[in-house]
Amino acid sequence: MPCRRISSNHRPRPQALIIRKWWLTWCLLTTILVAMGFSLVIATCLASAAGGSYVLFSMEDRAGDDYGGGSITYPLHEVFEPGLFDLRRVHVWHDDHNIYFDISFTRVTNPWNAPEGFFHQLIDIYIDAEPGGHTQPVAPGPGVQFSAEAGWEYRLRIQPWGDSQWLDGRSNPGKVHAIKVLALPDGKTIRAGVPLTMTGPPNRGWRYYVLVGGFDVFGPDHYRPIKETATQWSFGGEAWPGGPSVIDILDPGPQRRSQKVQLAIRDSSSDAMPVLLPVGPGLSLPFTWKHLLASLAVLCVLASIFLLLSRLSPPGHVG
Repeated sequence: MPCRRISSNHRPRPQALIIRKWWLTWCLLTTILVAMGFSLVIATCLASAAGGSYVLFSMEDRAGDDYGGGSITYPLHEVFEPGLFDLRRVHVWHDDHNIYFDISFTRVTNPWNAPEGFFHQLIDIYIDAEPGGHTQPVAPGPGVQFSAEAGWEYRLRIQPWGDSQWLDGRSNPGKVHAIKVLALPDGKTIRAGVPLTMTGPPNRGWRYYVLVGGFDVFGPDHYRPIKETATQWSFGGEAWPGGPSVIDILDPGPQRRSQKVQLAIRDSSSDAMPVLLPVGPGLSLPFTWKHLLASLAVLCVLASIFLLLSRLSPPGHVG
C-alpha cells in the first residue's frame, strides 16, 4: 500500500506564525487602551458627578509624619492626643455655589468647645492659580517660603475661634473675606466652604501648598511655638531658633519632594527659610467597593474584547 505524503501546505508557515503573533500583540494593546479609557471614564464619574459636585483635587498624605522635618514632638499636656496634627487627606471639590476644602486628620478633638467643632489645628492652604505670584507667606509664622516657579495667588486660613478667611492676593492690598469652617461628624475632617463669588471659576490646574501647625492665639501668626524641648503647651524638637513652625505638609512622595527634605535645614548660619514645593493637579481617590466593582467591570470588558479580537483572522490573512 503506497504511503501518503503529508502536504507541506498543512505545516505552519513561519510567516503565518509571525503574522499571528503580531496580530495577538495588537489585539492585546488595543484591549488595554480600551480598558484604560473605560477606567478613566468610570473614575471620573465616581469622583466628579455625585450630587452635582465636581472634584478639583484629591490627595492622601502618609500616616505618622506629624513631626515636621523629622524631630518635632507634641506638647506634653494630655489634650494633645497623638494624631491631631497628622494630615491624612486633602479633598477639594465644588458645587454651583461654593468650593469646599475637606482636610482630614487621624483625629480631630475639641476640648475647649470652639464653635467650629475643633480646637488644635491651624491650616494654611496657599494656591498657585496662575503664573507669577508670591513666594513668601502672608506672615512669617510658618517659617517657610515657596518655590519661585509656583508663587501663590490665594491663601485659605482655617482656624478655630473665628477669623478663618480667604485672601485674594492678586491685588495690593489683598482682598480678605471671612469664611465658615466646621468639623464634620466623622471626627477626622475639617471643612471650609468658600463662595465662588470670592474665588471666581475654579480650575483643576491649581497647585497647592498645605501647611499644618498648632493653633495658638498668642503665637506668631497664631502658630503654636516649637522649642528645643517640649513643654505643656509648646512643641519640642526645634530645628533652629526661628525655624519652621510647620508640623505636617501635604507632599506627594519620597526623595527630593518628601516632607523631611523640604523642611530640612539648608544652612543653619543663614536666615533663608526652607523652600516648599506645591502638589497637584491630580486625583488620588480612596479605594471603595464602588471602585472594586468598577475594576471588575473593566476586567470583564477587557477579557471579552481580547477574546473577540484574538479569534479573528489577521488582516490580509486567511486560515
